[in-house]
Amino acid sequence: MDQTFYQNIQKKLENKLDFSNKNDDLKNLLLECNKIQNNVLGYKIMTQIFQAIQKSGQRVLLMDQDQVQIIKTCKSLAILGYFYNQEQIKISNKDKEFRENIRTQIDELQQQGNLEKAFLLDEAMKCKTKDDYIEISNIIKIIVNLLIDFGNDSFHFTQIFDVILNALLLTGNNTTIGRDSQLLSILDKLQKLLDDSTSPYLWTIVMESILNASTYMEKPTDFVQPNMIARIIMFKIPYIDDIFKYFGKYLGKCYKFEYKMFESMLNFGLTQQTLELILKFSKQFVKDYQTEILVEMRKNLIPNLIKYMKTINCFDQIQNLFNYFLISSFQQVGDQQLDQQHFTEIINNYYKNFELYSDKQLQRIANFLALLPENLKKKNIKNYEQLEGKLRKKYISIPSSHSNQLIQNEQIQIWFNEENSQIEEKQPTQKLVGLRNLLNTCYLNSFIQALFWTIDFRNLIINEFKREEVVFLKPFSLKTNFLRCFLFLDSMSDEIDYTPLLLKRSLREPYKTDVRQQDAAEFGVHLFEDMENNFDPEEYKKIKDIFYGMSKSTFQCKKCEKPTKGPDEEFMYITLNFENNRKEKDEIEKMILRHQMKEQITFNCEQCKNTSQSTRTLEFSKLPKNLIIQINRFDFQQGMRSKINDQINLKPTISIKENQKQLTYELYSIIIHFGEIPDAGHYTVYCKVKDEWYRFDDSIVTKVDRDFDKVQRNFKKEETPYLLFFRRKDG
Repeated sequence: MDQTFYQNIQKKLENKLDFSNKNDDLKNLLLECNKIQNNVLGYKIMTQIFQAIQKSGQRVLLMDQDQVQIIKTCKSLAILGYFYNQEQIKISNKDKEFRENIRTQIDELQQQGNLEKAFLLDEAMKCKTKDDYIEISNIIKIIVNLLIDFGNDSFHFTQIFDVILNALLLTGNNTTIGRDSQLLSILDKLQKLLDDSTSPYLWTIVMESILNASTYMEKPTDFVQPNMIARIIMFKIPYIDDIFKYFGKYLGKCYKFEYKMFESMLNFGLTQQTLELILKFSKQFVKDYQTEILVEMRKNLIPNLIKYMKTINCFDQIQNLFNYFLISSFQQVGDQQLDQQHFTEIINNYYKNFELYSDKQLQRIANFLALLPENLKKKNIKNYEQLEGKLRKKYISIPSSHSNQLIQNEQIQIWFNEENSQIEEKQPTQKLVGLRNLLNTCYLNSFIQALFWTIDFRNLIINEFKREEVVFLKPFSLKTNFLRCFLFLDSMSDEIDYTPLLLKRSLREPYKTDVRQQDAAEFGVHLFEDMENNFDPEEYKKIKDIFYGMSKSTFQCKKCEKPTKGPDEEFMYITLNFENNRKEKDEIEKMILRHQMKEQITFNCEQCKNTSQSTRTLEFSKLPKNLIIQINRFDFQQGMRSKINDQINLKPTISIKENQKQLTYELYSIIIHFGEIPDAGHYTVYCKVKDEWYRFDDSIVTKVDRDFDKVQRNFKKEETPYLLFFRRKDG
């Protein structure tokens, strides 16, 4: 059957088709491709479709849903390309161990139900020759060209870019970039794609792909592609410092990546941008006391800078690096013999290229001479005195080495001097970050914001839990995607928003793919259940300590009047109900007391062995650090689900009894359901940030007020509090 579908599509490709997709020709072809079950035939026919599109020269117009099959195909090819790389690793390892490792991965994928990828890994192991993978590489480049053409405004851009970058890096073409015109064309398109992007979320995906791929590069020359893309990143994105701060927290410190990028820049030539980037990295290394890397950079960097001293348009950047690596660092990481050699070569170059420099550049050279270390043997430096003479003839004065103005102009500072305030840059004020709606995901956005402003939980995710290693082609877990999301919310100083796409795709169904509105409270329960399956047992125990409490019921038998205590019961929410006959607004503390008060139930008494109407009272034997209260607003009557839209009187603090001890809780988040009916509407969340209340409506963040009474009066008629988050005030 698969062969029949395959042949039918081939015949259609022989006819003249409208690949612009205005008449759905391409869409229909893709739908037919989806019928093919055999993955090998599937990506073969997809390749033929892409080749036909490329040959036609038409602009492709695809809707999001049409791109899924393309991305799926690209990922399949990227996986096979990855295994070509693994074949090279296999040469230095025992074949048996290599095969056993892959077989283990296949078994794990099959157990997870990911049969497609397991099948592809199995197919990859059958590839025998390098030519098989070169063919795959060419196919990828054809597909990538088309993906870039329509990927700019795509909902799937994040997936597309990750596939593009990793496919290019892992198909054996890294070191032939200068001779591969097709690859250069792709990189030109990528550059334009990234130039046009203003989304910080997309940029983090780009950076993450580069970082991830960098872990597989053995030589600096292998890093040319991410190096080129990184140059774009550093000078096109206004919030690059925020992104670097995010990755500094995310990866601990990404020194390996930064140093590899530094090496690749030296191998492929210097530009103003790369020099600025090296200086930025260098200052980060100083800030984090990475002495060994700085010493290594110092040895490798200076000779390369000397080679480019004739490049006048890079003069200022090179001079800044000379100041930084030779003057500022002399006391801490200086090597007297090597420095003498470097200073000699630099001054000799100044002398030989003197006529090339402008008066402003000559003044910087004079400043450099004034800043030379006092113990340097200047008389032994060739052409030093002649250079001084040339400067005097041009009326360029050499300032005093102790001049404050000189040090200020050249931005000289002593490395690792904690008293020097210039080392620690002033941190920009953190802005509040919204979450972008991915089509009816306001329930998710509101709950995630409430969790982020749960300080104890945020601290666990960001600071205490063990980070997972980022592995190429391995999906990010729920735990890692929580970290990524929280770090983004915690790191940004621009008023931007985050797209929780990968977090959403870490969840169970229906949240993973369904685009319908969901219930925020039910989502919270399932989210915590998923945490149990994604976090280490000890980590999940800490999460439960924050959010889970224990309650105990006492039953009073009406016949024997003896109390019977029930077992301890774990709870995540305290669910509160409205009174049946309510005339005034309910009070939250009264609702809690009513929840604990005597209730008439039918009870089998274990002591007198009778069944009778008995009373039940509830006490909290253990209250959590953070208490979530659910207001039960949804009612079933005559098979119909309706919503109770009554308002309640909330208080900024409440008192609840744990055993016989009275505890005080402070309200810090309120998830609101907006609308008249239960199965639709909209969710927002109000969160207390320090002493101010803010409203988070997906990506829109609005400051409300410091006074909670004013906040509560701000609620519109349809805005009904649904989930209330309290933190314990008295430990």
